[in-house]
This record gives sequence, structure tokens and C-alpha cells, in this order.
Amino acid sequence: MGDMGEKDVYKEVNPNDVESILEAISVEKLPRSGSSENVVKEESNEKSKEIDSKDPMSLAKHYVPKPFRRGDIITVTVVKLEKDGIMVNAGGKGDYFIPLKNLSLKQISSPEEVVKVGDKIDVYVLKERDSKGNAVLSKKKADYIEKWKELKEKQIKGETVRAKVTKAIKGGLLADVEGIIAFLPQSQVGLKKGESLEDYVGKEFEVKILEVDPAIRRMVISRREFLREQKEKEKKEALVNLKKGEIIEGVVRTIKDFGVFVDIGHGIDGFVRLSELTWGRRKKPSEVVKKGETVKVKILNVNLGNGKVSLSLKQTKPYPWDIVEEKFPVGSTVEGTVIRIHPFGAVVELDDGITGLVHISQLDVKRVNKVDDIVKLGDKIRVKVLNIDRENKKMRLSRKAVVEEENA
Repeated sequence: MGDMGEKDVYKEVNPNDVESILEAISVEKLPRSGSSENVVKEESNEKSKEIDSKDPMSLAKHYVPKPFRRGDIITVTVVKLEKDGIMVNAGGKGDYFIPLKNLSLKQISSPEEVVKVGDKIDVYVLKERDSKGNAVLSKKKADYIEKWKELKEKQIKGETVRAKVTKAIKGGLLADVEGIIAFLPQSQVGLKKGESLEDYVGKEFEVKILEVDPAIRRMVISRREFLREQKEKEKKEALVNLKKGEIIEGVVRTIKDFGVFVDIGHGIDGFVRLSELTWGRRKKPSEVVKKGETVKVKILNVNLGNGKVSLSLKQTKPYPWDIVEEKFPVGSTVEGTVIRIHPFGAVVELDDGITGLVHISQLDVKRVNKVDDIVKLGDKIRVKVLNIDRENKKMRLSRKAVVEEENA
């Protein structure tokens, strides 16, 4: 075969047939010499044609698995449980051993506590090869990385987590949260009076996650925030359950000139305005109740929007004029307080909301020119009930009748 130009190489081939072009090139350009080097090149070309084939079986035959790389997280299958670890398979011919210490974030004594044969688990590649040439794998490390992601999600969603305090340190506590060590600052513990950080070591409780930074493995938690949210939740539930008209007990928490605040539980302070303290004349709140005193109050209104509750102290008692004849029957002698003085007589308060008039003619057995010659504001006097007009809320009283009886 003589020398051929490049054009002569392609003259007998179909320009649309790539295979015929490649074959022509390989035949025409092969050196005439039959050296071993040429044989190797020819075999290499044949090998390349084999591997490049579209036949899947041919590709699988020449496939070499990619080795593990440090830092990879791969999925393996548990094939055997042993006393001190497990054997797993990553899809190749060989199995790999994972020791007990690399199986879980928790303290475990046997593999059965974590996995069973047939389970597919994610593991982290600690080393590509150890001294024996085997990859070193860890389920614990893979779980650790995944756990940080889960905790970040819980922080974003505002979920609570369970924490167990492991140690008291300067400025706070260290706590185990699902296998991750978190920091609980002293200001976020919610210490009660007389408590110390050491009192919380070994205790378990719910906390809120304030900060999660997987990059630097930092997590900050708060028990105080959890307690605050719980109180708010309980308060809302309690408000919903309060019924208008219901009579409940509470403790007087704060006394102001304009009314009284009463603690009715679950962090709810109801308010009793001046007009709802007594049925009678308005008095200073401090004259009606004392701080710390337990009182009965009636619920007048509950505002779920702002959490305010209106209460009444007086409405826990019967309306005075409804029972006036039972409590102060006509002809009975009772004691009252002079609360007003008029030219025509003195007004005497017998009870909250119950007042009667002692006419000037009924003040004494002798003639009286001026009311304040006989009684003064604030005087406590004994009087006799002469008449009751319940419909018009009026009562006629007599000091004179009592004096006459005493002098008889």
C-alpha cells in the first residue's frame, strides 16, 4: 500500500458512519512494524472499545468502585451484630466493623439497643484506611451531624426540648440535649430564692433553644423562657375557663386609691373598682380590705384580648335591702355610725348599704335645738328601728326610744 494523503483515507468510507471512519483511521495509520509496543497499543485500543461500549454488562465488568473519602456520609446495611459492635456492608464484597463506641450518641451496652440486622443506616467516614487498610466508619458521628440540623430546625420552629443537667460551671450549667452538650446561662435557669446552680445538677426539665450554631458546635438554652411561655399558656387557658357571674376566691395583691387588684391564680390579677367594693357609701379601699387577705369576688367581665378581668367584692354578698327586714327587724335595737348630719336629723349607717334617719325629734328625750349638740360625725350610737320602707330604701330610727328604755 503506497503513501496516502489524508483525503485518500476517507475516500472509501461513509461520512455519516462514525464507526467506519474510526476503523479506516486505525487501519491506515497502523505502522507496518509488528513490535510489542504496537501490539500493546492495539490491545489498548481494543480495550477502550470494550469499555466504551453501550453494553451495561461490559461496563459493570470493568467498573472499579470509588474509594471512601474522609468526611463522607454514606448509607450502609447492617449484616451482623456482635458483642462489641456491628458489621456493615457498603455494597461491595467486603464488610466493615463499627465498634460499640461509634454506634450511638447515648451510652449503650449492646448493639441491639440501636440497630438490628437488615437496617440501613447512615455512617460517617472517619478514615479512608486504617493500619489494616479498612475504612473507619461511625454512626455516632453521622447522628451527631444530623442532630445539629434537627436542633436548628426546632429552634426555628420554637419547639421545646428536654435537657438533663450534667455539670455546674462558672456562669451557668452544662446540659445534655438529645446527646448534644448545651449551655444554660445562670440568668436563664430561673433560680428561686435560696437555690444554687449545684441544686440543678442531675435534674431534667423542658427548655427553649435560644441559639444553635452547628458550625462552631454552640447551643444556648433557656429554662426561664420555657417557664414564662408555660405561664402565659396557663394564663390564657385559665382566662378562657373563667365564667361571667362566677364567684371565686382570690388574694388581695395591691391596694390603690382607685381600687384593688386581686390575684385569682395562674398569674391573673383581676381589678375591683371603688364602686364594686361595698354596697354602701364609698370608703377608702384600705378600710375595706387588707393586703394578703383572702376574699371572695364575683367575675363581672373577662377580656380575652388584653387579659383584663373585672371583679366585684360587694356582689358576693346579698343586696342589703333584700334582707333588711331579716337583719334589722322593726322594734329591734342596733348600733350604727353617724355618717351625715343635717339640720333635720342624723343619717346613721347600720351596715354596708343600709342607712336610716334619726329625726331631730328622735335624738333625745329632751328638746334638741341642734343635731350636733347630741351627736357628731363618726359617733357610734344605739338606735331602735321604727319603720322600714324597703321599696324606697328608707328606714326611720330613734335614739330617743333607746334612752327612754335605758332610763325606765
